[in-house]
Amino acid sequence: MRPELMEQIEHVPMLPETVLKVEKVYNNPESGVSEMAEAVKQDPIITAYILKTANSPMYGLSRKVTDVSQAISLLGKDAVRTFTIASAANNCMDIDLSPYGMTQNNYLARAQLQNALINRWVTKVDKTLLAHLSIASFLLELGKIVISRYLIESGQAVLLSEALAKGNQTQQAEILACGSKSEDVTATLFNRWNFDPDLVHLIRYANEPEDASDPETQEMAKFLKVAKEAITLEGTMTETTLKNARELVEEYGMNPNLFNETVEKILSAA
Repeated sequence: MRPELMEQIEHVPMLPETVLKVEKVYNNPESGVSEMAEAVKQDPIITAYILKTANSPMYGLSRKVTDVSQAISLLGKDAVRTFTIASAANNCMDIDLSPYGMTQNNYLARAQLQNALINRWVTKVDKTLLAHLSIASFLLELGKIVISRYLIESGQAVLLSEALAKGNQTQQAEILACGSKSEDVTATLFNRWNFDPDLVHLIRYANEPEDASDPETQEMAKFLKVAKEAITLEGTMTETTLKNARELVEEYGMNPNLFNETVEKILSAA
């Protein structure tokens, strides 16, 4: 990774105390809803974000969530932990993705849709996988913010926009513009934030599941790869993206019915 890009990562603030408290509660098997809710409620900005996100129709809740305890009970500790970290991470950097041709709303919509798809789909397959997949799916694109800032500040934003305009895949365009993929940048940032090395490894191989060093990471990375393919950079699902995702589901030997049912429920709620 280029030293200038590493420097950008080093300039990203560490996550606030609320995240550390939530992580401590989350990693304590004896903790419950009340302990996590208490850790979250100390930060009104994060609390508001959790309630807003939990009430999105794409998560399929049958009633409005009015407090954090209710959100944890209905969506689970994995989801609320993810919303907490996402709120803190997105607030610690200015989001300018103009080199990608994306708006802040595009970025947030893609992140949330990826997370909703993963949460609802993986819950039907193996809920234990959500410990890493929930947060990875929501924050997988975080590296794009760092890459954009690096390219804008160095006067090289046109390199990425031109590479994308020529029809390069996003991953290849990133390499051409700055020498690194956004997944590698996200993984490096997560490592700086002292997240579980297994989570860092998962994010790094989200585009190349077969290159991961262990079968469990390969399995989880396949879910991320499918979710990425299913959703456009603008944060929508189209016939083309869903066709590509379904081809991967078939290639990976996943249950197509579970994937299709999840997609249909999300689309019907939109």
